[in-house]
Amino acid sequence: MSGSSSLMEVDRMQDRFATIARRVWARLDAADFRGSDPYDGLNSRLLAPLLGRSRLLRLAIIQGVKRSPLDLRPLLRVPPGLNPKGLALVLHAASSWDGLGETDDRRAWLVDALLCLASRPDGGPVITGRAIKPGLARRIAADEEPWPEAVGWGYDFPWQSKAFLQPAFFPTVVASSFVLDAMEASGTPALPRVAASIGRFVADHLHCYRDRDGICFSYSPGDTTRVYNASLFGARILAQAAPHVPEEATRWRDLARDAVAWVMARQRDDGSWIYGEAEHWHWIDNLHTGFNLETISRLAGRLGTPDWDDGLHRGLAFYRRNLFLPDGTPRYYTDSLYPIDPHSFAQGALTFLALARFQDDGPRFAARVLQRGIEELWDERRDGFRFQKHRRYAQRSIHMRWSQAWMLRALCAWLAFADIDKKASEKGHRFDT
Repeated sequence: MSGSSSLMEVDRMQDRFATIARRVWARLDAADFRGSDPYDGLNSRLLAPLLGRSRLLRLAIIQGVKRSPLDLRPLLRVPPGLNPKGLALVLHAASSWDGLGETDDRRAWLVDALLCLASRPDGGPVITGRAIKPGLARRIAADEEPWPEAVGWGYDFPWQSKAFLQPAFFPTVVASSFVLDAMEASGTPALPRVAASIGRFVADHLHCYRDRDGICFSYSPGDTTRVYNASLFGARILAQAAPHVPEEATRWRDLARDAVAWVMARQRDDGSWIYGEAEHWHWIDNLHTGFNLETISRLAGRLGTPDWDDGLHRGLAFYRRNLFLPDGTPRYYTDSLYPIDPHSFAQGALTFLALARFQDDGPRFAARVLQRGIEELWDERRDGFRFQKHRRYAQRSIHMRWSQAWMLRALCAWLAFADIDKKASEKGHRFDT
């Protein structure tokens, strides 16, 4: 393909991605950012009297609602939720690319909503009833509103895993990390106080496993699990929060380095990682491999170290070779293409953008991944991305966090990159053409 034809292809993709991003934003905005989630089955108002009786029943309800070809939420009376992680992804998207239109008021609302949905380390609400209070960010920044020493964020529904039960809004390191990312991207004046409180949540309230390789943070204050991507999110929070707490900065950065070292010690020779330490977590999947790579790369930048470059290079090579088809379609697991899932498309694009220094065609491959996501899952009539496509059936639900927020975040990240790259093209460089 000639250089001019290739540039025209990039321009067409950019226009298509921008149109879809605006339509996704408009749908989310019209719904006041509420929606369904694959894992929200335990919010069923119909089944609520039964949910305390059995762990197996809770697992069955979650998996049944998640996997059903038909949307069972109306039947089970599961209301649309206001999901903190979903809100954070949308806020980050709208803050990173200015092509969505006039979003200032809605971004300010999203910041306030996230602050009002925060939890103390024991899961209790920071704001009574978690009612949305406009102007909260401004008052926190001006020290006109009390704010706890340590806070985190969770999901707006309870969920049962094989290992533990998490109550609704119980804070987790993963959700809290995405909130901190969004707060940084938004430029909220409340960032210094909020970042400090999230850093203390990780440093002082998560369980910390230690051995000769380093440390591993737990998923939440209520468990002692050792999940690689979750611990890395804890490290990322500490590195981000350190500049806002000078008296803890050195300790927090050292903890972050030790957490990365622990995960790097568990990278296999082929560049891969399994999900976690428990026996039932010995799989390799697309999403969490992408999390690991992007987070380690971002930590390397924050901490100013090249020490993990070799592992990142090997990990990215494994990721692309074993977890994507040549056309950009993500494989869910190394041994299975299915389910075809919007989260994997989104994280794939974000990972190849974040690690572009290791593969010159990373941004172009990220665009290919997003294009395949549109081809497979975009619903033109409903302005949304469908949940999953399986070998023999498809799930047509359009979920706020898993589908819409994630794809919006990835599309806006690519579009922001493309806008910068377009300016660079004036000097004769654009992508790898």
